[in-house]
Amino acid sequence: MRVPIIRRAILVILFFASVTACQSAPAPSQITVSLKEWGIEPKAMTVKAGKVTFTVKNVGTLEHNFIIQGSDKIDSIFAAQTKTFEVTLAPGTYVVECNLSGHKEAGMTAALTVVP
Repeated sequence: MRVPIIRRAILVILFFASVTACQSAPAPSQITVSLKEWGIEPKAMTVKAGKVTFTVKNVGTLEHNFIIQGSDKIDSIFAAQTKTFEVTLAPGTYVVECNLSGHKEAGMTAALTVVP
């Protein structure tokens, strides 16, 4: 008679533990971006709203920067350098670009969509 009670108690505990785990805060979105002459890859990015971690790698031979219009900016990412930063983003569509002289005009732009 005690075994079914213990079994039920364990099932109840496991149920509540899984419900609690589902309610915990989601991990931040992470995305890796490559900069090179004359592009940003990926060209289109989609992340969930909230904290987003960007790892930005300059795989080109020139200095670049990474700007999310209306948000944070990383300056001076030299060739072969990688920088990581975290930004909190609201839902919407953002333009990502390198704004060094002539770089944006040469094609260093990308689209960032932030979904709820």
